[in-house]
Amino acid sequence: MDVIAAMLADLRAAWRLRSGQAGPRRLAFLSFLIVLAGATDGLGLALLVPLLNSLGATDAAPQGGLFAFLPRTLTGLLLVFLAIVLIRALVGRTRQLVTARLSFDFAVALRVRAYGAIARASWSYLRRQRAADFHALFSTEINRVEYATHLLLEVPARLSILAAHFVVAFAIAPGFTALALAFGAALIWLMRHKLAESRRLGEMASDANMRVSREISEFLQALKLTKAYGAEARHVQAFADAARSAEGADLAANRLQADTRFLLDCLVAVALAGFLWMAASWAALPLADLLVLILVFQRLLPMLQGVQELGQQFVHASPAYRLVADAIEDCEAAADVPDTGLPEPVAFEREIRLQDVRFRYDNQPEILRGVDLSLPAGSLTVMSGVSGAGKSTILDLLGGLLTPQSGRILIDGRELTPTLAPAWRRSVGTMAQEAFLFHASIRANLAWARPDAPDEAMHEALRLAGLGDFVAALPQGLDTVVGDRGASLSGGERQRLALARLLLRAPRLILLDEPASALDAPNEERILETIAGLKGRTTILLVTHRPAVITAADRHVVLVEGRLV
Repeated sequence: MDVIAAMLADLRAAWRLRSGQAGPRRLAFLSFLIVLAGATDGLGLALLVPLLNSLGATDAAPQGGLFAFLPRTLTGLLLVFLAIVLIRALVGRTRQLVTARLSFDFAVALRVRAYGAIARASWSYLRRQRAADFHALFSTEINRVEYATHLLLEVPARLSILAAHFVVAFAIAPGFTALALAFGAALIWLMRHKLAESRRLGEMASDANMRVSREISEFLQALKLTKAYGAEARHVQAFADAARSAEGADLAANRLQADTRFLLDCLVAVALAGFLWMAASWAALPLADLLVLILVFQRLLPMLQGVQELGQQFVHASPAYRLVADAIEDCEAAADVPDTGLPEPVAFEREIRLQDVRFRYDNQPEILRGVDLSLPAGSLTVMSGVSGAGKSTILDLLGGLLTPQSGRILIDGRELTPTLAPAWRRSVGTMAQEAFLFHASIRANLAWARPDAPDEAMHEALRLAGLGDFVAALPQGLDTVVGDRGASLSGGERQRLALARLLLRAPRLILLDEPASALDAPNEERILETIAGLKGRTTILLVTHRPAVITAADRHVVLVEGRLV
């Protein structure tokens, strides 16, 4: 009962993941093909009886019923049989293609939905999640969902063909067929503990896949730190343990399937021999009927075995349904308020003001305690404070990524609400301590902020960031590839390119979170001087640990115990 409840829960999760991409028409067409596959298979089997009679005596074709419409000659019967076989083959091919298309479409739609759910989730939610867990969804779990979906679509076809065999068998020997059906049901019931074990191993596989993904992601993100600390062996060992855990779950599942198949092969062989011996010894069936019954039983019991194996494979893969469905629903529940659709970024003419803003992360102590701050339009404000004081939190609040628990953020007197935040974010440019660059050309990295920007605008942004002469001197200019995370550039050049990308967006508000602290002193001073030169072009809030360097700042505020002074 626990296994059935778990399977029903997985199927409910699959229903929650349903997508219109599958198409009700294709599902209806697949249903028609499944019924047609069973019908043609049954007709082909039933036609063997008059065929065998015709081989013994051409005038022995049965009269009445379905056979009344059949030709009486061997040639005619063979032509009908050939037509049915060809139709069955065509139906099987078409059904296989439709099933594959439905599975692929479902998986693609699911990947797009998961991608969109993650992209639209709020920053306050995403910052609490592991990126590696999201990576595992796309690299392994959705693949398992696709496989489980294929199995789920395959079950009705198997059952339809199985039903056709039972119909033919019942028509020939109802007693023996009922006995075979009871044996098959008893066999499936006896194997129920195998389903429970298969499901447990499926959950273990999901956990192991998550662990492997986490090890890979954290290793790649910390490559430099790993080399610097000489921690290669520790990372390799941790990955090896995770990989062996995943391998162990897969091997255990394969061992379970092999053991189940071996046991079923033995039981089915004994049962098949017993049924056929009874049919030949006790039933005294006509030779043609007996030969067809032998064929039906020879296929019937292995098909029951196949349904059992199919169910076991589905149960093993089905936990991925719930894992993916829960992840998507969590992201969708934490989604930002939809964009208001304002055609232009939100502008302001006078000031941005924080009024008595308070904020805390989850159940942690309050990090901002009644912050009041005014940023006049076109001003340059420098903010400093000890590490962990909440400086980055203020930047995220001003950027519309977070919402204060109390207090207000006003843009020319208009409150920055979650509804307005998506449009407001188009007016804001942010830059962190370590700039992220794509493994692409300078042009592609700049265009990420403004896809329609012409070369002239890109060169102007580079000039304002102090990188114009450097790019102009490169042999490939804007088409120079910067390498993974900008590896081919120096630290100062990476920061300047990130600043140019920000400026290309022409933001109304620029938020800079210690953009030069990772650089040496000369490069840091040059970056800060470049930022100071932007004063008057836009409104700037700069967080830096060297506020004395910014002599052009309109004012300097310090964050102390959750308040600005």
